[in-house]
Amino acid sequence: MSIATPFEAQKANFGVVAMALLFAALLVLLDGPIWLVKLVPTQDGPVHLAQADLIARFGWGGALQEPAASFYQWNPRIEPNSAIYLLLAALIRLTGDALVANSLFLSLYGLVWIVAAFAASRAETERPLLPALLLLPIAFGVFIHWGFYNFALGIPLFLLFASFWRGLNGRRDALAFVATAVFLAALYLTHITSVVAACLLLAADGMARAVATFERQGTKAAVRRLLRDGLWAAAAALPVLLLIASFLLAYQNIAGETASTEGGIAQIIRRVVAATYLFTFTRWEVIALAPVLGAIVLAGFVALRRFRSGDLLWPVFFVLVVALSLLNLKTGSALLSERLAPYSGIAIVLAIASRQPAPALARALGMAALSGLVGQTAVRAVAYESWAPTLESELAAGRDNPGQSFASADLIAQRDSHLFAWRIRPTLHAAQTAALAGRGVGLSSPLPSTRYFGYFPLQYVEARDFMRATPDWQDTPDVASVAKFRAANHGAPQVLIVSSSDEDGVAFAARFGYGDCRTTETGAREIDVCKVATRLSAAND
Repeated sequence: MSIATPFEAQKANFGVVAMALLFAALLVLLDGPIWLVKLVPTQDGPVHLAQADLIARFGWGGALQEPAASFYQWNPRIEPNSAIYLLLAALIRLTGDALVANSLFLSLYGLVWIVAAFAASRAETERPLLPALLLLPIAFGVFIHWGFYNFALGIPLFLLFASFWRGLNGRRDALAFVATAVFLAALYLTHITSVVAACLLLAADGMARAVATFERQGTKAAVRRLLRDGLWAAAAALPVLLLIASFLLAYQNIAGETASTEGGIAQIIRRVVAATYLFTFTRWEVIALAPVLGAIVLAGFVALRRFRSGDLLWPVFFVLVVALSLLNLKTGSALLSERLAPYSGIAIVLAIASRQPAPALARALGMAALSGLVGQTAVRAVAYESWAPTLESELAAGRDNPGQSFASADLIAQRDSHLFAWRIRPTLHAAQTAALAGRGVGLSSPLPSTRYFGYFPLQYVEARDFMRATPDWQDTPDVASVAKFRAANHGAPQVLIVSSSDEDGVAFAARFGYGDCRTTETGAREIDVCKVATRLSAAND
């Protein structure tokens, strides 16, 4: 036995322990802030959670009870964003508490991100630490806080698909074909953007392999390889692509909400260059994440100098993502360029992975990336705590009015960095948060309405769709149409929740006949929970 053997074993054991400690530290950084509050502030999250709670209570397609039965109906289609509802409903059944289930989901999401980041990085290099650390800030960037749960979950699953695809190493047998098709179907159940990204990855791999074949064997062999790989990949993706086409055709006449003004070429380039998908609550996040961005720039410069030391997969993928983004396609009001933006960042980082700097510089850049992740976590913790009293007031509104129907109006100043509302609106769906707590029904969200979206497990019944009954509840609420809807629906919505920062929420509610208000001030924000005034409440006032 060699004398060096015990020392080598000790060194290996130390490496395992170090990686385990790093993994635990990363898990604390990503998931720690989640457990500081009852409900993480997200924009659309309450809608998904309320739907999952109904699925957990009544079963998918089961008979609904009042008040949900009067306003909701089951969507007869299985849509491409179904995975999150199955997962959340299962967690609600397991825990018996929708809020705990939501926190568990977000924690599992953070765990999947860590595993996926290391798996994708390890598929590119034997030194996966730096690229994994550069990828992780995407996890709790703006998309998960917008409440795009399905879309956000699709990103780490795409990274796992990329690791799987690299592992095939050019295999094109029957088992690889079936596994690829199944993986694409799993991505479809999260979000169609992750399928688009996976198809772009297949195309990029085919092109990269064709270029390598051209350099070794010439044009004819390269063309044959490109056609063979292209046909194989197209056949594997065909079932999912047909499902996507069916989905797009089914909802082609739904315009969605008012189209974003951020769809121009300049905005598309800004998303790619400035990585705006990383920033959510406040402009301080730019400073917090500056070390990460600096590390990517420096590592990217080194990678350009070592360009030929890696293959062309991720550079070609980056070009394809940017090219498709510049076409400025959209479904309804959703911009494909906005959804593809984080995939451009993934392409840059994984292109760096096989072209890393020398170990000493890579360690320094890894420390910079880790410090940026720490900064992002600190901002998240402060922002979550800042929003906690407001969201708890919404939950209290539901508990105080069990079984009621709710509407909400968000008058909090938008793009206010001081209110931790730079790019999200956590009180936009306050009615859904209250309905969740009180086992009632929220009526004022555009997502379940087939007027705006509707591709969710539960849709508003068209004849009793509050969002159809008003010209535009969120932007230009109309008193007469609300009164007409209430007269036709036994006074629903019975409770109006108004969130405000620089406007009089009580006066707003009074315009619609909700004169009995209870106000809760939560720092610079105010929550008014209002009902129609009765003679008794008027006398008490």
